[in-house]
Amino acid sequence: MSNWGKTTTEASVKKTGFDKEYYMNQFKNNTAQSVPVRMALVAKENCAKTGLAISLCRQVKSTGKIYVFDVDNSAKATIEAAYPDDKEIIVLPLLDERDDSIFNDDSSVNYAALVDKMNFYVNIVADVAKDEDVAGIVFDGGSTFLKWCEFAMTDVLLRRGVIKEEGDGFSQKEWRTRNQLNRGVLTRLHGLPVPCVFFTFHLKDVSNYVDNGSGGKVLMKIGERPEWDKGTMRLFSQQIFLSRYMKKADAAAGVKADPTLKNADDWVIKGMIEEIKGKYMERVGETHTILSIIKGEVKWNGLPFLTWG
Repeated sequence: MSNWGKTTTEASVKKTGFDKEYYMNQFKNNTAQSVPVRMALVAKENCAKTGLAISLCRQVKSTGKIYVFDVDNSAKATIEAAYPDDKEIIVLPLLDERDDSIFNDDSSVNYAALVDKMNFYVNIVADVAKDEDVAGIVFDGGSTFLKWCEFAMTDVLLRRGVIKEEGDGFSQKEWRTRNQLNRGVLTRLHGLPVPCVFFTFHLKDVSNYVDNGSGGKVLMKIGERPEWDKGTMRLFSQQIFLSRYMKKADAAAGVKADPTLKNADDWVIKGMIEEIKGKYMERVGETHTILSIIKGEVKWNGLPFLTWG
């Protein structure tokens, strides 16, 4: 018989409660669950990220609760306008003025406590999902949460004794603390036993100095990139990049040009399928119109072929 597991100390078994017998049972009975959608929706502001997440979730599962972690404090307005009759959508505000636990004595935001709150909420939803019918989760504001983790770094380093006072400097390697805080939440959400988990992120301009033709240099936009921690990209089995289009481009507003639009006030939102693993991978590279407003008439198209039936 194998001696596997006998190196585990008695103290360790007593502390964790998980021994060889427990893990052998897990090995025999814990088969992978079907969790088809782990999607990142990336765009500038006002590009229907939240609306598309809810739409796709309901295409996968028409009933069941959808929990929206509203990091950006903007999801409630979208959902009230687009899905007023769906009472199973539950919006959870994180930066809530009514919550004394996330503010310091001087009324400033305690970002370490805010990140702790997010972790508590994820744990609660994990417990709820064991007994209730949960269709999906929308983590609405991944870029903002990454910034929260950056702000929380100092408090966490104080807790760990890495620095003694708030103004103390720390080495470059301590930036891993921000990434650990961020990845801890995203990884836990990714692993929850629910069919759909959506993450929304902002699209950030990338600028650099280029020659202006007369010997000088000017700062110009040279591209765009998602405002996320690169180490979390592997968590997203599907990635859709959204953009807003009008007849004439407006770079300052993040609007691109679509000469096919006839009127100056018309605009559309298009989604480009950047990545899909598994089912629908043949759709990678396609671009579809998600929403259009032509002569004041709103038309929602969504992506009706993505059902993961």
